[in-house]
Amino acid sequence: YFNELLKGLSRPYPTRLLILNFSVKIYRSIVMYIDRYKYFRDTQLWPLSDNLNYEQWLANFCDDELEIAQRILDFFIYIPDSIINQMLSTVIGKCGYYFKRQRGAWTNNDYQNNCWYSFVPGEEQKPTDSGYVFNRKLRDKLEIPEKRIISFSDLLLILSQSTNQNVILVDDFVGSGHQTYVAWKLNKQDSNQTLEIISRTNNHKIVYAPLIVNHMGYSTISSDCKGLGLTFIHLLDTQYSLFDQNCLCWEGDINIYHKAVDLMLNKSKMLGIPFTNGRCVTDVKGYKEQGLALAFEHGMPDACPPIFYWETENWKPLIKKVYSRY
Repeated sequence: YFNELLKGLSRPYPTRLLILNFSVKIYRSIVMYIDRYKYFRDTQLWPLSDNLNYEQWLANFCDDELEIAQRILDFFIYIPDSIINQMLSTVIGKCGYYFKRQRGAWTNNDYQNNCWYSFVPGEEQKPTDSGYVFNRKLRDKLEIPEKRIISFSDLLLILSQSTNQNVILVDDFVGSGHQTYVAWKLNKQDSNQTLEIISRTNNHKIVYAPLIVNHMGYSTISSDCKGLGLTFIHLLDTQYSLFDQNCLCWEGDINIYHKAVDLMLNKSKMLGIPFTNGRCVTDVKGYKEQGLALAFEHGMPDACPPIFYWETENWKPLIKKVYSRY
């Protein structure tokens, strides 16, 4: 940046003045954003640089690209563990209202002794699934008895052999809703029946309680997962997609929107990120082209563009991606 500024000083006076004015505006903008990011880190809203490194991510961009990169970074939603714990406690509390409507009665004691807890598994179950993280939080932060926290396969088995059970499925994020659909309507495992069939046949009440739901997943669950209760903390509409011209990030500026999309797509093409119209979890716009700028302390969903987590010799990630959630 400063090398370019020095070059401007050697230009003729009118051009020099324009360059200096423009350069000062850029410099002030950079300082403003960097001060804000430092504040986020100092107050622990953002983690240390090892987990979310805004300096190295911004360094991927040229000076004339920084305004857009900073705007995207400013729009980026990072949820630290302390906030996740509060959100989890709140969404579990909201499940009580669901059970009270369904059963006619529900007390605080029922959370401990009259409810099973599990999670929606990924299609390829891995130790890094966010559900395992949340199972530990249920035990350690909410003091749910460990015997009440079970795997999805054990849940199917228990429910197939009993009646009138209450179940809360915990999760951090629902993107497309595909994994929920598979878990509700297709996944049989050892029970030979789906959760949907078992729930309807044996009069179980099951509520899915993710922290954040994208509008696409909300529509899928509402239309295709009949009988499954759903409660959450935040619902994201299309204004949270970076590739929607009405995204809050662009503040109604259609020119900035087009420049930003061109920048993200060109950088992605340069990096070899696949263009699959959303079919691949590493698609240029994220899985199902959801285009979200969102991460939890324990990882980033597949709904986010790879430009945030891609890593090569010439491209440094904003955040490490350690798990998959569609």
